[in-house]
Amino acid sequence: MIHLAAFDLDGTLIGPGLSLSPRVKAAVARAQAQGIIVTIATGRGPSPTDQFAAELNLTAPLICFQGGIIYEHRSHKILHETRLDPEVAPIIVRLSAERGWNLQFESPDMIYLPRESNHPEELMGLLSVSNWKRVDNFLTDLPETPHKFILSVHDPSERDALAAELRASFDSTLAAITVVPSHPILVEGLPHGMNKGVGLAWLAEHFGIRREEVLAVG
Repeated sequence: MIHLAAFDLDGTLIGPGLSLSPRVKAAVARAQAQGIIVTIATGRGPSPTDQFAAELNLTAPLICFQGGIIYEHRSHKILHETRLDPEVAPIIVRLSAERGWNLQFESPDMIYLPRESNHPEELMGLLSVSNWKRVDNFLTDLPETPHKFILSVHDPSERDALAAELRASFDSTLAAITVVPSHPILVEGLPHGMNKGVGLAWLAEHFGIRREEVLAVG
C-alpha cells in the first residue's frame, strides 16, 4: 500500500503555463483524502514550490533543489539540507567566464544572475514565479554558500554536450559535483551524490515509511 507519494513539479503537476489545473488539484485532494502523504519533489527552491504546495493544500515537507533541501513550508523551516562545496563556486565562475556559459546560483530564497548575461528568454519565463536578482560579482555578492548552480542554453540540442563538458571539467582534482540535465535548456550542478531519490529517502525515513510504500511520479 502506498503511504507517501512524491510528484515532480514542472512537466508533471504544472505545464508550460506554470499553473495547477483543476484536474490535478482534484487528483491530489483524492489521494490525501485516502490518507496518502503527498509531497512535491522538484529542482526548484522552497520559493516558489511553497506557493504550489499551499494551492494543493499539502501538509508534508517539500523536497526541493533536487533533494538538496527538505522544507517544512507551513513553518518556513528547513529540516535537512546539503549545500555545494564552497570550492565549487570560484571554479564554475571561472569556467563560465572562459567559455561563455550562462550561469546562475540558487539559494532557498533567491536566484542570482550576473549583472550582464545572455540567458535565454525561455529561462526568464521559468523564473517568472521565482525570486531572482542580478549581482555584480558572484564571488563577493552571494550572501551564503549556494545549494546549486544552473547553466542554460538557447538551443536544446546543445544541452547534452554542455552537460558532458561540465562533468569533464569537474574531476577529482577540482571539486566533486553531480551534473543533472533537468530541462531541455538547463544543466544543473548539485552537491556530489545529490538527487531527488536521496531527498525522498530522507523524507520517508522521517515519516517511518518503508521504501515499498513510496510512490514517485515524474
